[in-house]
Amino acid sequence: MKAIKVLFVSRPNLYSQAGGDTVHVEQNRLFLTKAGVQCDFWDGHQNPKEYDLIHFFGLSRPAILLPLLKSGVPLVVSSIYVDYQQADRKASGLRAFLQRAFGQHALEYLKLIARSLKGRDKMPGLDYLMEGQRGSIQKILNRCDHLITASNAELEILRKDFSYEGAHSVVKLGTEHLPPLNPPREKKDVLCVARIEPLKNQLALIEAQKGSDWKLHIIGDAAPAHQAYLKKCKREAGPKVLFQGARNHEECASMFNKAKVHVLPSHYESTGLSSLEALHFGCQIVVNDHPINRELFQDQANFARVEDPEDLRNAIHKALKQKEDHSEWLKENFSWAKAARSILAIYLKHQKGGA
Repeated sequence: MKAIKVLFVSRPNLYSQAGGDTVHVEQNRLFLTKAGVQCDFWDGHQNPKEYDLIHFFGLSRPAILLPLLKSGVPLVVSSIYVDYQQADRKASGLRAFLQRAFGQHALEYLKLIARSLKGRDKMPGLDYLMEGQRGSIQKILNRCDHLITASNAELEILRKDFSYEGAHSVVKLGTEHLPPLNPPREKKDVLCVARIEPLKNQLALIEAQKGSDWKLHIIGDAAPAHQAYLKKCKREAGPKVLFQGARNHEECASMFNKAKVHVLPSHYESTGLSSLEALHFGCQIVVNDHPINRELFQDQANFARVEDPEDLRNAIHKALKQKEDHSEWLKENFSWAKAARSILAIYLKHQKGGA
């Protein structure tokens, strides 16, 4: 049987500003390639009509896909949708004013233009400039043959802002990319692995640490647009808050393995890959009390109102006392190999000339 040819499309800075979505895209490609699918990254030069499908990752960054919609090639979309409303509403200065005055989608539009003018992102084409952020996402959904989300709750959040009644599947992430490590004799301290930015809400976590005897290790760096937030975090941090900077996958794995608790205090996550990675290495986890997290993590996590440092502190203290083993539940529910099988079935259904 001839191999299915799929054109992968994602945000232009997928590797220069790597995040959880970078791992998501890479692992999908790795396991689909093992299943016999030819997966090529869009570099701006391929002819999309030479492919059986386009697979787009990341609805929050729609500009790069718009020129390809007119190709007529079947389109699968992994939403990896990010809702910045809560984070931007709580921000100070111009960002909060623009969010309140013009709404979240207009703010995302202005943020992309600003990044482009500063050379931090690719300048969007005329189609995006004319459609705007919300219009561009809706245009993609109108053309989408199959939408993939990591949870049903994520789909419902999308439907609050956009119209979509087409084919849909929930496909969860995996943990096979993580190395096996022998657990230490004693796990201790609290860890947070995430980009440092208002969405990830490290400032509330730093506030929650005050007056506690546990150490907090913050792993990650801030993008150029969030250097002021990083400085504010460092100003507020006490002596038991340790900023470790960005670390590679092996170093992060080692730190997960040593930590007792991992906290991801984000206002919003479509999954929160670092929470899965923490569970893989035997950590207890604390996450935002949000419908997506409730659906994904069920009774395997501690939930907190992350805008409230006291509630966050109480959840962390509870997690520090736990000795739950999440390994079997994790293997059963989160697998890149299972995800690839589900995605391949979607490809076979929607490819050019398919069912």
